[in-house]
Amino acid sequence: MPNKKWILVHGPKNATGILASFFKHRYDRPKLSRRSYKYRAFITYAHKDEERARWLRKKLETFRVPKHLIGKDGDFGEVPARLYPIFRDRDELAGAAQLGPLIEQALDDSSHLIVLCSPQAVRSRWVNEEIRMFKAMGKADRVLCLVLSGNPMVEDLSGDTENECIPLAARRQVNADGLISDQKHEPAAADLRESSDGEKDALLKIVAGLLGLGLDDLKQRDLLARQKRLARIASVSALLAISAIGLAVYAFYQQQQASIAKANAEEERKSTEEELAKTQAITTFVQNLFFSLNPQNTAVMDTELVKTMLDQGSVRAGELSAEPEIEARIRLCLGKTYRSIRSYDKAQAELERVLALFENLLAKESPARMQAMKEIAMVHDALGNYVEAQPMLVELLEQRSNEHGEGHEDVIDTQIDLAKVYRRIGKLEQAENECSKSLSLLNDQNRSEDDPLLLKCMSELAMIYLDGEKLAQGESLARNVYEKSRIRYGDVHASSLRVGQILVEALRKGEKLNEAEDLSIEVVEGLERILGESHPDTLGASDSLARILTSRGEFEESLRYYLAILSAKEKALGTKHPETLSTLKATAETYRNLERLDEAEKTQIKVRDRLREKHGVEHPETLRSMNDLADLYLALGKDDDAFHLSEETLAIEREVMGEQDPMTLKTMYRIGKLQYLFNNPDGAMEILGDTLAKQEKLLGFDHAEATLTRDLLNEILAEKATTRVTVESNETMIAENSDTSLIDFLDEFEKREIMLDQNFSIRPPEVFDPNQSLSPSSETVLGNNSNNQEEEEEKEPGFFKSLKNRLLPGKSEQEETDSSDPEQ
Repeated sequence: MPNKKWILVHGPKNATGILASFFKHRYDRPKLSRRSYKYRAFITYAHKDEERARWLRKKLETFRVPKHLIGKDGDFGEVPARLYPIFRDRDELAGAAQLGPLIEQALDDSSHLIVLCSPQAVRSRWVNEEIRMFKAMGKADRVLCLVLSGNPMVEDLSGDTENECIPLAARRQVNADGLISDQKHEPAAADLRESSDGEKDALLKIVAGLLGLGLDDLKQRDLLARQKRLARIASVSALLAISAIGLAVYAFYQQQQASIAKANAEEERKSTEEELAKTQAITTFVQNLFFSLNPQNTAVMDTELVKTMLDQGSVRAGELSAEPEIEARIRLCLGKTYRSIRSYDKAQAELERVLALFENLLAKESPARMQAMKEIAMVHDALGNYVEAQPMLVELLEQRSNEHGEGHEDVIDTQIDLAKVYRRIGKLEQAENECSKSLSLLNDQNRSEDDPLLLKCMSELAMIYLDGEKLAQGESLARNVYEKSRIRYGDVHASSLRVGQILVEALRKGEKLNEAEDLSIEVVEGLERILGESHPDTLGASDSLARILTSRGEFEESLRYYLAILSAKEKALGTKHPETLSTLKATAETYRNLERLDEAEKTQIKVRDRLREKHGVEHPETLRSMNDLADLYLALGKDDDAFHLSEETLAIEREVMGEQDPMTLKTMYRIGKLQYLFNNPDGAMEILGDTLAKQEKLLGFDHAEATLTRDLLNEILAEKATTRVTVESNETMIAENSDTSLIDFLDEFEKREIMLDQNFSIRPPEVFDPNQSLSPSSETVLGNNSNNQEEEEEKEPGFFKSLKNRLLPGKSEQEETDSSDPEQ
């Protein structure tokens, strides 16, 4: 039976603290039940040892078990082909009351526990707690230690607590109650330090422990692998040397100098090996140089030169098709650098290739793949493709949460990015929920006030508040984060100026225009010096100056600003970028303020047409621009144009976004208002009643849009009731009969409301007769769904029934049923 070499932790035999080793036979270790585990191992470590934890996980997950060992019976079951997956513990859970459910479940789902041993690990509360819990699960003999620094067992031998590297829970047994006892336990360990096992042998010992095999088995594998590599090098060398050897042999035969020929062949072989070594060194150097291209530094480089280098790198990366993981990592670097110089199309192409390569690899949840997903989301954000960025960030957030837990820095960062995208596409409630959750987690971690991630979260939440018209909260938070950013970065740093821009918007919306203008000028001038006049951040800050002028009523001056900014944005960002279209839309509004209505209409049509070309007619941004144009038509008194465009928009919104979407309801409100303007109050009340019921359910009773719809309905009701009462009686008894008349009127509309299907169609305004009453059986009301009413689910009371109930508060439901029964 082959022996298996292990290191057990005793004391240091000399001052260097070298670990003692001995042979441990396979039959000496007890056999455990061979349960199937989700994770091959769980790595626990202190926060300062995170880099080593990342290294170990990568090495283990990419380790290839020798083919002759795969399927053999090891101590822990059948030997697999790969040690995948490995669960890497998140950072120490400082401030938490207990281990999260994810960590507890991962410990239970792990076959082994690998402890990265260092003085920091000894002092880590959570490293000890995770070891204790793992042992309490009955897996004490599956704990493997990897020494990084310090000396093992010196606390027990000499009382040296400073240099002890083995956590107490690993050095002690856990009793039946799951508590650490005083009974000593010496775990199996490997030593990563060069003075002991070294990196290579230490890794092999950990792998042997995970597989339940002898160390000699794996060393044999390593020897075979080395021989294969040498054989490949030799074969290449031989191919390169064949021609020289052939020529030499011919010459030697001619000269009959066999001994010289042999010497020359040997020299040629050595020369070939030296050339191969030089080639490998050059390849490694170029690869490291390429990876060292920091995307953050490329902004100050010659953009065309960088782009030329990247283009050549992209072509050469295709030559690595036989090494997909290396190709993926190089293309990830290419994509990040392309993005940093705002070459977004090429960045997207490289990053999508990265994801495609990882689809064919086992490590689909590797950090490199998740980083590529984040980079693509950032590219979509830069291009204004916010709808496309949302699902990418949702998937990334889910994967990172599953791997690290919700409190991990990468998870929180992704959560903030998702909140930003939600804000961009108008989902403010979801944006606020995500960002508030992130802020709460960061506060629970007791981070410093100027922590970069905390500042990022606070900045985003301030913008969400401002977009949601929570001006007081937005201004207060913006002032707070601006001051903290200046403390951390200084007054003239780009990060501080970007936060200052948020405060400018808060002041402008709060009508503190003098303070807003002074700060805005300071921000714009600072960004111009640091980033340049054509940088998107500089142009965005310039927009605020124009908006301040608009708020002052200085429309001619603001128009000049907008036109200059628009020209710069079209050149720097393109004609279809959201920031460009935002300025174009503001220009249209300024034309309208100047009563240059034809130019306002042409500009707003330009916004819609550009979005149609970019996204197509069914994209939410295109639909939003169509609504903006319809609102402009309505404001300009072009009611027919407003109606027809609203009807076209509503048909698409119902199909793409559904009846319950706020944008759909806003379009329905506009159509109801137009019906009223077309002197068709009955038709207006039909659609407005349905709209209000959905708004109250979706947005809340007190939401601004629901209030707007309710006010218009009340206005129509009052007008309708007054007209009916006047027709019924021209005498002085109007007050006595008004309630009864109004109740009868509401009864009629309640019946129509019950029969109204949600998918009604609206007739064009020109066919409506103001004096014609709507028929409940009309196909224009019921559409094609009249045969499906018996399948319709029970609905909540509509607007008209609710209003009638409020007018008759003492009337019970039974009385209403009895009064509506024609037989009683």
